[in-house]
Amino acid sequence: MREMMKCASVALLLLGYAGAYTGSTAPVFGGSSGNGRRQILQRGLAVSSSVLAPWWTALVAPPPAAAAAGSENLRTLQQTSAALQQCTAQTDLFLRGLVSVDPLPDAPRLPPQISLRVFQGLAPRAKNVPARNFEADDFLGTAAEYAEHAGSARDYAKLAQLGRIGENGSEEVAVFYAKKAAEELVETEKTLQILVLAVQ
Repeated sequence: MREMMKCASVALLLLGYAGAYTGSTAPVFGGSSGNGRRQILQRGLAVSSSVLAPWWTALVAPPPAAAAAGSENLRTLQQTSAALQQCTAQTDLFLRGLVSVDPLPDAPRLPPQISLRVFQGLAPRAKNVPARNFEADDFLGTAAEYAEHAGSARDYAKLAQLGRIGENGSEEVAVFYAKKAAEELVETEKTLQILVLAVQ
């Protein structure tokens, strides 16, 4: 706000002394004809715009650090969304990887859950996504839904991996929790996809 007031003050000064900058001898405030005043104001505005342009650009443009952080946060969403799509595209292999006694190297794995801080950083740039019936004001609310589904998917995945352990453990228990993890995975991927569309 202080910088904006400074810019406005400079603009007024430049307009007031436009005659000095443009070589005009007609006074700006009072005593000149309508056409003369208009010409002087036009010259003053031309001068002031070239002087004020760097200030306005600095005020409107985001700080470099903030812009870099925003780009990094967007990449996090895009990369996580791509990893989730790999899981949903290979559901059978994902399930086998969860219930298998021995690790399956080719089975897709759940990506790390995105923190709330990342979504908070991207919220100001969110836009409506009419095709998904999504409004920008719902960005953080939808991010909370993503966190709920992502957390549930991870919990069920852990239970599936532990489903064979203990006297109550069995392959049936492991498969049950693996399927629950897959269901939550689908909802996680769908929700995150909307959030990506809202900010990219």
